[in-house]
Order: sequence, then structure tokens, then C-alpha cells
Amino acid sequence: MPDLQTRADSLRLYLTGAGSDGGTQTDPNAALGNYRAASEVEGLSKTITSAIANITIDYVAGANGTGTGSLTASASDDLRWTPPGGTQGAAVTILNGESKILEGGGSTGPNQYLRVSRTSGTALTGTASLAIAEPYNAILDNVASAEASAGDDEYRGLIMKNENTVSIGSVKFYLATLGTQRISDSAQLGASGAGTITTTGSLADWPASGFCRITTSVPALREIVYYSSRTSTSLTVPAAGRGMLGTSAAAGASADTIDAVPGIRIGKEAISSSHIQTIANENTAPSGITWNTGITAATGLSIGDLSPAAMYGLWIHRAVPAGAISAASVLQHFKNQYDAA
Repeated sequence: MPDLQTRADSLRLYLTGAGSDGGTQTDPNAALGNYRAASEVEGLSKTITSAIANITIDYVAGANGTGTGSLTASASDDLRWTPPGGTQGAAVTILNGESKILEGGGSTGPNQYLRVSRTSGTALTGTASLAIAEPYNAILDNVASAEASAGDDEYRGLIMKNENTVSIGSVKFYLATLGTQRISDSAQLGASGAGTITTTGSLADWPASGFCRITTSVPALREIVYYSSRTSTSLTVPAAGRGMLGTSAAAGASADTIDAVPGIRIGKEAISSSHIQTIANENTAPSGITWNTGITAATGLSIGDLSPAAMYGLWIHRAVPAGAISAASVLQHFKNQYDAA
């Protein structure tokens, strides 16, 4: 305990583009639908210092967050995991040839897990330090200069699978926010064209440029816009940044809620004959998809329950407005939630 494919390790997300279920396909840029590939979507990347001999870290769950965690050999056959900024989890016995999941401690610990394998019977000793970071191009590729100049829409297909031997319940996917939620004040966008949004709160933890989700006080989604720059209290929105990700330009109002969000939206597709549709290329939208930009489990995509070995398709649409500002890295972050044993 805990065994692989249980608890938070129950639902795994895979690339598509394989010729048969579980086939070889390792390129995220070729994840354009069809069958589930054997390649799992990377959660977080890691750099290991003072590795524990004969222990391989196979996967770092996204809920760990970025920062530095520690993997400790608490006995000759036991390991304990402390996620970045978290508390140490319970000791897990792992014998030669076994693979286990190691969870952090506290209320969030079950989601903050590692997947590890042991390759020798030699006694485990020491503490390994893991510097954890967001991975580059795990699903989407770099935006070329020509794409940023002209504007670009790209799509990727993924397949989730319940790897547990029991059903998992209430599966949901939703977008993560990338900064502190704020309330707009005196300056608002007009019904169309370029403009400015201001707030009395600080936008210091928002990306330097990116996407803003504007919600009315009802609440209801008003518009998603792209801002090309910001100060600590204002966002500059170009005309090309209006009505993004399936929304339409609409005049703003004071007391609107504004959230920093990734420039993506997500959609679901039921599996048919073990696969989902295939698109012609990365710029071709999949057909029949209802897109979602919700930022909570309640407003995101609802997949429902998944029985053992059941699968479901997930599509991602990334929008790049014409004239987008270049950045060394742009975080495209989404989350999932479900109930599992």
C-alpha cells in the first residue's frame, strides 16, 4: 500500500495517434486522435540530486506543484515522500522488482504522489532531492514567429483511462487559474476594439501577457480576452485579443471578476470502437465538440463515472491571437478531479 493504479494514480492521461490501443506513439505533435498511445502525458519534470541507489522515479503527479521535494529511505525497504512545501507522507515498503506510489502527508497528500520502482535488493539509504518544474511541450509545441504574427489555432487529442480494478466516480476536467482573482473597477473594455481593464487589486502574480477570463457579477462568462501587457493594476487588450476561445466581444462593467487563465479550452469525446476521431492536421478542429473554459470542477467538463479499463477522449484547443507577444514559456494548465479507492 499504496499500489499502482489505485487512489490518485487510478486515472491516467495518454497521447493519441497510435494505430491500435496502447500502440507506440511518443510525439505530442502527432496526438491528433485515433487510438490511445502507450505514452503517458508527463505530469511534472524533475531533476534529482543525491539519488537513492536502485530507485527509479517513473512519474511525478501534477498536484505536487513546483519546487523542491525530498524522497527519504526511512528503512532498508521503506521510502517516504515529502512534496514541495508539504508534509512527509507515510512510509511505504517497496521490495526488489516492485513499483509503488508514494504519497505526501496531510489532507492534500493523496494527490501529491510519486510513482517509483526498485531495481535491486540492496538496502535503501539516504535522501534524494527532487527539483520539480513544469515540463516543456508535454502536449503542445512552441509557437513559431509566423504563427504568432498571423494568429494560430491548434488542437491535440488525448485519452484518459481508468487503470483501477474498481470504478472511479465523478470525473471532471477544468482549467487552472494563473494568478490571483481580481475585481475590475473604473476602466473597462468597450463593445469592440482595443481597450484597458483596471483593478484596485494587484496583478503582480499574473503572466506578463496572456489571457483574461471576464465574468459578470451574476456570475456568467462575459468574454475571454488576450492582453499584450500589464502593469500592477491594468491590462492592455489589443483589438485582435477580443472575443477569444469561442466568446464574443462585449462591453465590460465595473465589479466584473477577472481571472488569469491559459489560452486553451477543452472538450470531451466518447470512445467509439476503442478510439476517437482523427483530425487531418493540428490546425483542423475536431467535429462535434462542445468546448469548455470553466475554472472550477463545478463549471468544467463532467465526464461522469468510469468503470475499470474504461476510456474517454479529451480535446485541447490552443488559441494564439495575431500579433501575440513572444515569451520564453507559456503555461497551459488544466486540472482533473475524481473519486477513487
